[in-house]
Amino acid sequence: MFRDLLMLCSCASVGYAWFCAIVSPLLRAIRSLAHNATAQAWAALALATASALLWSMILAGAVVLAMMLEPRAGLALLGSHLFWPGVGLGAVMWTLQLAITLRVPRVSDDFEAATAIALVAIVDDSPATLARVHRIYAAHAITGTEAPEVATSGPAFAS
Repeated sequence: MFRDLLMLCSCASVGYAWFCAIVSPLLRAIRSLAHNATAQAWAALALATASALLWSMILAGAVVLAMMLEPRAGLALLGSHLFWPGVGLGAVMWTLQLAITLRVPRVSDDFEAATAIALVAIVDDSPATLARVHRIYAAHAITGTEAPEVATSGPAFAS
């Protein structure tokens, strides 16, 4: 019974954290794109989507790593009848927090921006590019509204 409760709570907390990491940037980027379909809004949506994929792969990688380090524990997690109910419980808790606070549960702005900047830094880590990405991403995927200084600048990732 206690083992089942721990398994359910573990899966719920991971599901809740995953929803917090991916939903808010995607929703805000989509809202920004709907209000003003600029190249910067499309770039922010692409970064938010890439960030969601990154955190999904990290979650899957953690499960694979658990299976490699302790095969019985990893298989017990995937084979448990509580895996999907736990993730569902995390989604329910996320939805309850959304309904109670009327705000999308999320991780910090810094975490969201750092994820997007890290993805760009893989390709180009020049300070000017990273600063521009931060301005664009913050304007569209963090606040959800386009800042005037971003709206008047050139193409999405030009220096």
